[in-house]
Amino acid sequence: MRPAPRDARARILVAHPGLGAGGSEARAMALLEALQDRHRTTLVTGAPFEPERLNLAYQTAVDPQKIAVMTAPMPQILARANGGDALRAAFFGRFVRRIGSDFDLCISAYNFADFGRPGIHFVADFSWDDDIRRSFDPGSPGLRGVMQRPGVARSAYLGLCNAVAGSRMRPVHRDGDVVVANSRWTANLLRERHGLKSRVIYPPVHTAPVCGEERSGDFVMLGRIAPDKRILEAIDILAGVRERGHRFDFHVVGRLGADAYGRHVAEKARQAGDWVRLAGGLYGDAKHEFLGRHGFALHVRKREAFGIAVAEMIKAGLVPFVPGGSAPAEIVGDERLTFDDADHAVEVIDRMLRRPGEITAIRAGLAKRGVMFSQEAFAGQALALIEECLSIQPAKVLPR
Repeated sequence: MRPAPRDARARILVAHPGLGAGGSEARAMALLEALQDRHRTTLVTGAPFEPERLNLAYQTAVDPQKIAVMTAPMPQILARANGGDALRAAFFGRFVRRIGSDFDLCISAYNFADFGRPGIHFVADFSWDDDIRRSFDPGSPGLRGVMQRPGVARSAYLGLCNAVAGSRMRPVHRDGDVVVANSRWTANLLRERHGLKSRVIYPPVHTAPVCGEERSGDFVMLGRIAPDKRILEAIDILAGVRERGHRFDFHVVGRLGADAYGRHVAEKARQAGDWVRLAGGLYGDAKHEFLGRHGFALHVRKREAFGIAVAEMIKAGLVPFVPGGSAPAEIVGDERLTFDDADHAVEVIDRMLRRPGEITAIRAGLAKRGVMFSQEAFAGQALALIEECLSIQPAKVLPR
């Protein structure tokens, strides 16, 4: 009787705490797609894996028959909750630490994970650093905001999370870890605040080819409807631009939830008038077709680690105006499109709208920059890094 054939492919774990509808999901899906035919790939996540929805949203072709999927055990209500990110991360972290030694290489597609061994960690944002998070973003309304603010409630909540995780929840950096930043801005902050060296690999961004040049003069905002996206401030900025004689509509693209902030946005849009249009969530071809019809975009989140929506919009042919001093400004690479605060944003947008010839040249330059944020560029760089890490510690040969 012949011995069972051996499989020389490495066993690779890709970890993401919950594949919802944000930017880090694009990275996780692109990693799975790139690895599924090359290595024995396992996804571990904290919520049910929905490949059909995710493939549509991120234009990937992950085959659930080619990967294994593990779900970190946790209460079902927590797995599907809008809040409770730290508690969900505690259950998730405890599980990945338990299974990490079963794999040849562990990859966290969203920030740091304690695998109990060295791994690759793709840093997407600074939600894991309470001080930075509070200084960067406004607090959420309602109970979620109460739990995020310093105080007895926050301390008790984090104490519970530490107890569930089995250790103090903080970034774990081991000798042999490889940290990957999603922008030069993120890499600089990791070095300055935490003393961490990192490589920069821009996230994958898919946008269908733009057909035709007929565009409206309308503005678009794309992304989650959440306090850190500052949608209320964006409406005020564009209201100020309209007061200077410009006429356009403002389309807010993103699923409007029934939470407190969603209600604030809906009321603000109603008060502003019918020029503010809440388009809801758009995905796949519907989103690409919509973006291809309009000319401008506004992104107001300050001090952001990357900005998938910004890269997506420049690849779709829009001209985005973004805050200076963080990664969205790095993406657009043109100081004429950046602003310091709300009043300055009105000035910058008003000035550019009066220069149509300059806008045409800017749009052409942005199209060239978009190549840096392609799925192909990400996959090539990520696979090179993965093979480099595997070569340092050769993969085990495991039975099929």
